[in-house]
Amino acid sequence: MIESNLALFPGWQLGAQAQQKRIARRDLLGAIARAERAPLGELELDALTWLTQEWFEQGSPANGVVHFTWYRLGQDLYGHDGGRQRALMQEAIDNLAAALITLRCIDVLTGTRSTTLRSKVHILEAVVDHEDVLLIRDGDLEPAKVGGLRTDTVKVKLADWLVAQLLDGLIVLDWQTQRQLGGAAKRLWYYLAARAPDFQPSGIDNDERLALELDADFYASLNLQAARDRDNRAALARAGTRIVAADRAYRAITVARQPSGSGYELRVSRAIDDAPRCRPLREIDTDEPAIAS
Repeated sequence: MIESNLALFPGWQLGAQAQQKRIARRDLLGAIARAERAPLGELELDALTWLTQEWFEQGSPANGVVHFTWYRLGQDLYGHDGGRQRALMQEAIDNLAAALITLRCIDVLTGTRSTTLRSKVHILEAVVDHEDVLLIRDGDLEPAKVGGLRTDTVKVKLADWLVAQLLDGLIVLDWQTQRQLGGAAKRLWYYLAARAPDFQPSGIDNDERLALELDADFYASLNLQAARDRDNRAALARAGTRIVAADRAYRAITVARQPSGSGYELRVSRAIDDAPRCRPLREIDTDEPAIAS
């Protein structure tokens, strides 16, 4: 699960490139969106979606407080738990708390949208854990003691603006599919889920389609930074192929020349019945297997 503005936010840095603590990229509406003070990479994105799911499963508390254990988080993210994994998870949670992001064209306190608006926000407002977790990160805790932290509870507080947006609706995504994807494929998968309102029925049974113009800003939003456009197009095409193989909702994702012949576009076809959408909480079944237990 994820909030739609964060799914569209172009400041996520997925892929093999070195991460930066401060970046500025154009968003869907052409405005500059920023992330600063801490990098937001693949592990941070996975941790955020996991925390959002936990928030939902814990009754969608209005105060945004989520309780969990590092052991459970490690099992879901990595399939196992150990000192190295805990250090990475702890760093990811710290980054979610430290990062200051700028969302353009929206007042997150009211939901009002305008091209002149910008909101500078944190994702997490507070993190409460145990000192031993810091010792793990610094390599000062004996491996034999790591297992003793399995039941230690961690608490985080989702930012108030984020809770307000989630209470209005969120995007439900399949956790097992998410774990099969990485890099540009995962980033594109999130992005397409948040673009659900822009898909149009094709006239073919249970099919909807979307065409997206490809330019430097679009590549940057997916963290595709090759020097040549053709290399970015090739990487995008490979990402689309991986999504189609992993997610049954998607029938085809291809890169092709625009009908005018002046450039390229990404063409997406997916099944209407299976496609992810932003949904009100009341419409989401608490038994939906977004995250395997």
